Amino acid sequence: MKSICLIFSLLMTSLFANAQKTGNDAVVAAVNMNVLYRGMQNPIEIAVPGVPSDKVSIAVTNGTLNKTAVGFSVSPGEQAESVIKVLVDNKEISEKKFRVKNVPEPVALFAGKYEGEMSKEVALKTDILEAELKDFLWDLKFEINGFTFFCSRDNMDIEELSNGNKLTDKMKSLISDIKPGKIIVFKDIKAIGPDEKIRDLNQIVIKIK
Repeated sequence: MKSICLIFSLLMTSLFANAQKTGNDAVVAAVNMNVLYRGMQNPIEIAVPGVPSDKVSIAVTNGTLNKTAVGFSVSPGEQAESVIKVLVDNKEISEKKFRVKNVPEPVALFAGKYEGEMSKEVALKTDILEAELKDFLWDLKFEINGFTFFCSRDNMDIEELSNGNKLTDKMKSLISDIKPGKIIVFKDIKAIGPDEKIRDLNQIVIKIK
């Protein structure tokens, strides 16, 4: 997973609230607009102007906390909200609430499509199915680990199973024999992401032209 660790004063509204007698302002932010994602280590950076970093720590509700080389990471729990508290010399000076969400479902694609028309030439040149997160700020990788290929030939329905993301030789042969105007379907598509959960993805329905 590629962490997106930026200067948080540029990413989000700075947190200058509940400062106690220290006279310092705490800046807390999470990557991706006040959202923490379940099943992942969400990178967090903390800055308290005028305070050495070794005196700054954080605490979190509804989640677990880990120290990293550049700050902290938070793995939130099942509740809808987490609160990150900033401490200086173990005294709380500020806190900020974050929404907790599941990582969205990726979209299964064959040669960049999940529906529509495709030339036989393009279909035969495509060896794998891919899973892509649309309009998501994190660079997360999902790997397809199984699917079923379906087509009809000679008035017979044919299914072929793959135990990974690659088309089998039999699938390629079936595509090669398909006449223009016929449909190929990839279904029962399974994918695994950084949270190591198996996800059921959308069907891919392609008309060969």
